[in-house]
Parts: sequence; structure tokens; C-alpha cells
Amino acid sequence: MSDIFARIRLTASQARTVAQRRLDDAECLRKSGDNARANGVFYLAGLAVECLLKAELIEKHPEIGGLTIQRTSSDEEQHLRNLVFRSHALDEILDRLPDLVSLLAKDDGRDGTRRLTELREICGSWSIFARYSPRMETMAHAADFLDAVKEFKRWLSRR
Repeated sequence: MSDIFARIRLTASQARTVAQRRLDDAECLRKSGDNARANGVFYLAGLAVECLLKAELIEKHPEIGGLTIQRTSSDEEQHLRNLVFRSHALDEILDRLPDLVSLLAKDDGRDGTRRLTELREICGSWSIFARYSPRMETMAHAADFLDAVKEFKRWLSRR
């Protein structure tokens, strides 16, 4: 069995590395140009956003990075830990990052971009359940989604 399935303590740096790997995977699928791979682009790009947001949450709350819930953990710490290790609800994770939301909103007002609106759309629409969807998307739509995710990642790295 591969050790990629091992449960490990996740650091913010590791989550960002995984995000980049999923973006690279999505880009490979996009470059194929095959509409049959478009759903994979959506799925992987959404996982990248999940990893990026979780990295922010871990950085903001370093006490939640461990694998086990301590008996002394508060309900809030347990909830945050569940968001990192068990949840895929991007909108709920984003709600726990008000400082990030404020920075995005401030930048949008300054340079006319719609980063916060786009991120909220991504977080509100993407779901882990895409992996089960029998519906098919187009590569053009998937490429737009991937570009929005990559722009968010660029913004995160510049701030």
C-alpha cells in the first residue's frame, strides 16, 4: 500500500504544496482539450481552492493542525479541526477567514477586480460531489474556472 494514504499532521506549507500539485494536474487535463476531461479540471481546481483555504485556516489557528482532538480542545477548536480534516464546504471555510475576505474586498475596490465575488462563486458552487456527477461540462467552462482559481492563488502569494 502506498503511504500517500497515511494520515499526517498537515501544515499550511504542505496544504499549499498539495494545492499546486492539484492545479498542475488540472492544467494537464485542460491541455488535453478533451471535453471528457473537463469535469476533472473542475474537481481538481476546486480541491486546490480547498487546500489553499485550509492552509489559511491552519496558519490562523496553528493549534488545529494536529491529527487528534485533545480533551482540552474547545468546541470551536474541534469545529475548526473538522473543517480542515473532514469538511469540503468551501463557503464555510471561507466564512472562518474574515481577514482574508476583508483583504480581497479591499483589493477589489482598489483595482476594480472581482476576486472576492469570484471566490465566493467558486466556494458556493464547487462541491466534492462533483466526483460523482454523471453530467458533463465543457472544457471552455472548466478552463475559465481553472483560470479563476489560478488568479486567486496568485493573489494569495502576492499579498
